[in-house]
Amino acid sequence: MAPVSRTPSSARWARLADALTLALLALAALIFVTGGTGVSLFGVTVSLRTAWRPTLWALVITGLRHAIFRDDTLWQQVERRIGPLGDVSLDHAPATRLGPSELLRVTALMAVLTFVMTYPQGVRMGAVKDLGDPLFSIWRLSWIAHQLARDPLNLFDGNLYYPSRFTLAYSDSIVLPGVIGAPFFWLGVPAVPLYNAWVLVSFVLAGVSMYMLVRSLTGQPAAALVSGVVFAFYPFRFQHYNHLELLLACWMPLALLAVHRLLARGRLRDGLLLGGAVAAQLLSCMYFGMFFAAYVVPVAATLAAGARRVRHVVRPLAAGALLAAVLVTPIVSPYLHVRQELGERSLAQVEYYSSKPGDYLVANETNAAWGGLLGGGTHGPEDSFPGVLVVVLALVALWPPLSVPRIAYTVGLFFAYDLSLGSNGHVFPALYQAFVPFRGLRAPGRMSMLVGLSLAVLGGYGVARLNTLLRRPVLRSIFAAGLSVVVLLESRAVFPLEQVAQPHAVYQWFAGRPAGVLAELPAEPGLDAQYTYLSTVHWQSIVNGYSGVTLPSFEAFRRSMTTFPDDSSIRLLRSRGVDYVLLHEEYYGRPAYRGIVEELDRRADLQERARAVTDGYEARIYQVIR
Repeated sequence: MAPVSRTPSSARWARLADALTLALLALAALIFVTGGTGVSLFGVTVSLRTAWRPTLWALVITGLRHAIFRDDTLWQQVERRIGPLGDVSLDHAPATRLGPSELLRVTALMAVLTFVMTYPQGVRMGAVKDLGDPLFSIWRLSWIAHQLARDPLNLFDGNLYYPSRFTLAYSDSIVLPGVIGAPFFWLGVPAVPLYNAWVLVSFVLAGVSMYMLVRSLTGQPAAALVSGVVFAFYPFRFQHYNHLELLLACWMPLALLAVHRLLARGRLRDGLLLGGAVAAQLLSCMYFGMFFAAYVVPVAATLAAGARRVRHVVRPLAAGALLAAVLVTPIVSPYLHVRQELGERSLAQVEYYSSKPGDYLVANETNAAWGGLLGGGTHGPEDSFPGVLVVVLALVALWPPLSVPRIAYTVGLFFAYDLSLGSNGHVFPALYQAFVPFRGLRAPGRMSMLVGLSLAVLGGYGVARLNTLLRRPVLRSIFAAGLSVVVLLESRAVFPLEQVAQPHAVYQWFAGRPAGVLAELPAEPGLDAQYTYLSTVHWQSIVNGYSGVTLPSFEAFRRSMTTFPDDSSIRLLRSRGVDYVLLHEEYYGRPAYRGIVEELDRRADLQERARAVTDGYEARIYQVIR
């Protein structure tokens, strides 16, 4: 069919076709995000539950429109009216490098923004978000420093859940942060402020690393600044402010930067940087490490499809893979042992921690801007709300014409989104069946952080595109500053901090004594993290513990200790090899504590060794006599 010449009538039909295409694509996106719905019109039920149908119709209409009409496309009409909106990417050729002064300025700015966004954390370094996971993270950092100086070959044999082995591998081991922080522990820096320093530094490093990536891709500092702010203060990070490992995401942008440089230049150094960054992410946060290893495949494949040649990357890529394997191999054995001992994550757990499409429309209640308006509802344990402005900027980036990098990060965006849906999506079930490591992950909803990574990069492209409308550099800087302020206002979270109490004076009795096995009572669930943290004071092996798994043997211990000090509970303590029992008046309550002490005074198989009073509460240490 010959193209129809341009007439007023054909122009109207062309514009109508363009508008219908946009409407169908918007409908497809809405169905994809929300899961769709069904509506009844005049007794006829219309199902809107699959995104591929409106997408297919949009492609058909677009094809017919271009086959029939010569008229300018909608995109060309917009460009003719408001100026060019062409591609601003460097397409695998990062030509600009950050000078030391620029990097220093960006780092200083991210540090100031971190202080403001996390206030009052910066002036309350002895306080944490809650007395659960933060205390566990303090134990992990402290244990790594303690064991590296004494028995590094048995690093994963934590002092929790005695007599179990490899207890550091019961959860994310955060080996790399622990190794980096160890010298500060050895110099005497207190554990709680050091943990909080890691929390604050994670925001700074995330912002700087994303700045480096987008600065190289767009060549525009203003665009890179907005992307850095988006990634550093993405709402997901404030929801998981109490999970140190989930704040350590800075290695992913650096790995992507290495991918771009590797495709552009094929240097051995870039391959090694890629392998090192992926390994560093795995050793900092195993969730993000494994998620990113899956995410980078479709992104890099799309980038490679648009590259002029890819043979030159084979050797550097192999070298990087070998480096990553060498760095990660030492932690594999402990996790394999734990998998054999505890089994895999059940599909029921995976389903509970899988996101739903509607979660991306629900803000966490701590979000100052959106929590009141979009908070509550039926969202699951993993909130996924990305904010509004970054989505708008990403849509600007996706306005045609498209470049290969923007297509690649769009592919990554949809891949990450589907993976975050876990058992509600398509990608995670396939990975769960195909790869054993994914069977140890219970919370695929945390992949929403990689949705944020994709949005941050695309948002940078959107800012760079809008900056083509601003001729003066000062206007671009003002524009970027305004966008950054809006992002910060959208991300700001407000939650209380809890002061970590000083250890009870009774623990001083263990100083200088040989290592033994300790059981702390009462063994109530809300005290597990507290006892785990307090073990950093005395470093005895403890029957108690806190981690990402529930041990049947520990549950049996907890049940038995509800009747302490009867004969059955004492027999269990002996069978577990317990040397000492520490009783806390503060946690029992004074009447119950006094009753237990009176019973112990009548027994000969437990003998008091120490007692002390701190803040008005007594604690006693008893030795188990065999």
